[in-house]
Amino acid sequence: MIDQSWIDEFSDKKILIWGMGLEGRSSYRFIRRCCPSLHLFIADKNLDKIKDDFQNVTFLKEDEIQFDDFDMILKAPGIVCFDWHENITNQAELFLKHYRKQVIGITGTKGKSTTTSLIYNVVNTTYHTVLVGNIGIACFDAIEEITDDTKIAFELSCHQLEHCHYSPAIAVFLNIYQEHLDHYQSYQDYKDAKANIMLHQEKGDTIIIHQMLEEYFDRIFDPIIIGKDIVCNDKTLITPKGTIEVVDTKLIGKHNYLNMAIAYYVAQLLNISDASFLDAVGKFEPLAHRLQVVGTYHGVTYVDDSISTIGASTINAIESIPHAKTILIGGNERGIDYTDLENYMHQHPNHEYILMYKTGHRIYDELRERFGILQNMHLVDDLQSAVSLAKQLSQPDDVVILSPAASSYDHFKNFEERGEIFRKLVADEN
Repeated sequence: MIDQSWIDEFSDKKILIWGMGLEGRSSYRFIRRCCPSLHLFIADKNLDKIKDDFQNVTFLKEDEIQFDDFDMILKAPGIVCFDWHENITNQAELFLKHYRKQVIGITGTKGKSTTTSLIYNVVNTTYHTVLVGNIGIACFDAIEEITDDTKIAFELSCHQLEHCHYSPAIAVFLNIYQEHLDHYQSYQDYKDAKANIMLHQEKGDTIIIHQMLEEYFDRIFDPIIIGKDIVCNDKTLITPKGTIEVVDTKLIGKHNYLNMAIAYYVAQLLNISDASFLDAVGKFEPLAHRLQVVGTYHGVTYVDDSISTIGASTINAIESIPHAKTILIGGNERGIDYTDLENYMHQHPNHEYILMYKTGHRIYDELRERFGILQNMHLVDDLQSAVSLAKQLSQPDDVVILSPAASSYDHFKNFEERGEIFRKLVADEN
């Protein structure tokens, strides 16, 4: 519901929308609904492709932006900006300013899409709930369906949270690993960006945070600690408010049972019944490209974990799947430390590891330098060659997993495209 507070947010302001992807276009539409006659400014690196789509605007090249000329600059999350100005904001910050009391916010390096979707499905059994954020739904696009009683499941990325001055009333900080080092000047900057999900909470708010983030514990209110207060014991979920056993679920792996335990605690906070919780997790469909079985051919099962962009998620994938045999690793090079993954690969010679693209070649070279030639390490150029070799190496009852431990942006548009191509390659000639 668009109320007067949103109209007041934009009225009589000189506003620049910087970046016209999904979020930028959403900002334009929403501001137009709030203030139809307001003249707007737009900056984008591809101005020639967008000029016909907008009315009553002035277009600027990115190098023409004079930051101090504007009352508000709505920056797209993916734009890198080290020269920060107080008038720069984004959708997430403004949305949290207006709705933080209704928001269940989720961030972390890994697992945030699954956990956010789980929480949405669980909460939606009892409350009117909307799903927004980094999961692919611009939060401004949901405003007209939000009432005072609506709950909001909000997946928050580091880019949405950096410099954010508001935190959700219920915040979940799942974990932290080296990631996005091409966007941030240091790993600490990346962690601090994500930490804004909780650093602006008020007394009485809830923070659910992983024990690996202990460095922040003295800066937050009464943390509920993942791995200590919230744990799972096989299929039993354990929280400070009680336990429950989950038998009926399509999710696999200990990390997903821990995600369910977090969702269970949120359900308990909101007085959602155990029956409703179990019904929601029983119906929940695993998200695409996240330990998703894409087919079984000649007795060999193929699993798409293309979302994996760090070593820890690849280790989780291998540990989660019985009969995991052949693992496809490698992608875009971003300077991430792969020591833990390399140690795991060396300590588990029962798997076949097919290494591809720049990170695969780097991991292969580092393993050879540290441990010598290993018979279960195979170096190939690309995904097509990796799938072809996996078919040759695999026997009935084996499982082949695409879990690259690297981003996709060197040869693919995104991890979704990489996963879809994997699906097609495994089906080809089978």
